Amino acid sequence: MVRENFALIVLPIRRVKIGDIVDGNGIIDNPYRLEGDNDTNLSGTLLNTRYSGEYIRFGNDENNLYRIVSHENGTGTKIVSAEPLKRDNTFITSAFDSNNSVNYSSSTTIGTFLNGEYLTSYVDSTYSDMIEDSTTWYLGTVGIGASYKLAKYTDISMSGYATSTESKVGLLRMGELMAGLFYRYDNNTFWWTLTPYSTSDVRYVGYNGLADYNTPTYSYGVRPSLNLKSNVQIVNGDGTLNSPFTLALQ
Repeated sequence: MVRENFALIVLPIRRVKIGDIVDGNGIIDNPYRLEGDNDTNLSGTLLNTRYSGEYIRFGNDENNLYRIVSHENGTGTKIVSAEPLKRDNTFITSAFDSNNSVNYSSSTTIGTFLNGEYLTSYVDSTYSDMIEDSTTWYLGTVGIGASYKLAKYTDISMSGYATSTESKVGLLRMGELMAGLFYRYDNNTFWWTLTPYSTSDVRYVGYNGLADYNTPTYSYGVRPSLNLKSNVQIVNGDGTLNSPFTLALQ
């Protein structure tokens, strides 16, 4: 059952002055470029020096466009697929867990897929070797009317971390940068986050970028998130949608 009491995905905003904009016109195919992220001749630059939102070629065939999320996991670079995974140009779906677990792990239905078939069929060893073997994924519950900060922290003052799990591949949590973004205007699918809503429901994101919740046995789209190693470097590209970074291990 799809519920209708949506909670807005909250995203950090960077304040900029007109003088900070050095390129672009602000549309999806030609976004603004700011001082500091309009660098050129980036071949050999470590990816962990780059900025949230920049685009990356990572993975195989129709599922090879990703974006930088953050550097919250230490010296690496957290990335997420720019759109849910597809097969033959159709979005695939998965239950969060067929056994009704609302806590993500590598043994839940979606976690088994991401840490198994995804690594062999959607990424393969060329890219899998760039991924950290273990990343911390925060599993804080965000109920109705609760702050998105509780997806990571024990309280909204951000004084301690919520319950977590370790795995190679995971999902974004509710409210995290890029969790509510989808790079195409014609998105027509929903996707899971790894944030529980309660002991019986899990948060997902709708095609309009808003969060809702449903039982973990329901099927939604899958947007893999992973943490790349600190020695991944840029080979080519400028990080824009039209020229994503291509990568290699240093």
